[in-house]
Amino acid sequence: MLIESGSHVPGVDPADFGLLPHTALRYEIPCPLLRRFIADYHVLDSEVSTAHGPSEWMLPNSPAVRFILADHSMALTLGASDPETLPRAALYGTTSRAANMQHGGGGVTVGFNLTAVGFARLFGEKATVLRDRVVPLDHLLPPEWVEAVLNQLRASDRGRAVKGILDRALPPLFAEPHPLEGDIQRIADMLLRPGVVNLADEAAVIGMSQRKLERLSSRFFGFPPKLLLRRARFLRSIVALKLAGPPFDMSAIDPGYHDQPHFIRDAHRFVGMAPTRFLRIATPYLDSVLRARAIVHGAAIAALAPPGKGSR
Repeated sequence: MLIESGSHVPGVDPADFGLLPHTALRYEIPCPLLRRFIADYHVLDSEVSTAHGPSEWMLPNSPAVRFILADHSMALTLGASDPETLPRAALYGTTSRAANMQHGGGGVTVGFNLTAVGFARLFGEKATVLRDRVVPLDHLLPPEWVEAVLNQLRASDRGRAVKGILDRALPPLFAEPHPLEGDIQRIADMLLRPGVVNLADEAAVIGMSQRKLERLSSRFFGFPPKLLLRRARFLRSIVALKLAGPPFDMSAIDPGYHDQPHFIRDAHRFVGMAPTRFLRIATPYLDSVLRARAIVHGAAIAALAPPGKGSR
């Protein structure tokens, strides 16, 4: 039996998520104590069906922790890499390439996306080492904590109860501030601002040198700021097209693109193919996830979400 779709956020109707039969989805806003550190909670459930395939695309995104509660294994192909069997509990580092999830027989996956400040509190300055990788969570956090949370999630209804479990389990992990949080937050805000062109000018606005901006960006965000700004511009464009649906009016792409060839080059960098080809691929899970997150959180993808703000 599938979990109950929806959210604890009042007024959310899961019918608006546009879910396929045999799938269920929840998005939740973390408790106020955690909103500076965690962008969302999400739960996806699915059953085997001949109506859709055994895999789904994931767009480049901010770092996330995920727990696989299904009885079978799942695999992930990131960019041009070979498929990799996923740990039951894992950190997905900041990604710069689309990934393909082979979910096989379905089942429940629980996760939460981290803000940059949240990543710094949990993992320090490891963003460059962890980027575009999936790492067992018990290699990075206390194994006893990881096992305890996995056991609580498995024993729960795996739906409505997930928010309470995570709200109680996560605060101790974020208790220790990072000394550079002010700088990290200013960079995070800058990276979300459309129209950023001159990094030297932007660095001066946020009170640091361009060299410091580039150094901190790599240490805490995983990549240089120019690449992250390109990623944000591409995500704003491809998400707008996905949410609008066919016939995919290219006038919806970010005005920072000088022309369509510029957009096409970025598509090859971030999803490995031309945007029109990607848009023609059936991605029913991704489409529902984008709609649901926009409804609950006000932004369709965590990488474009202002930190520390729950919607509604």
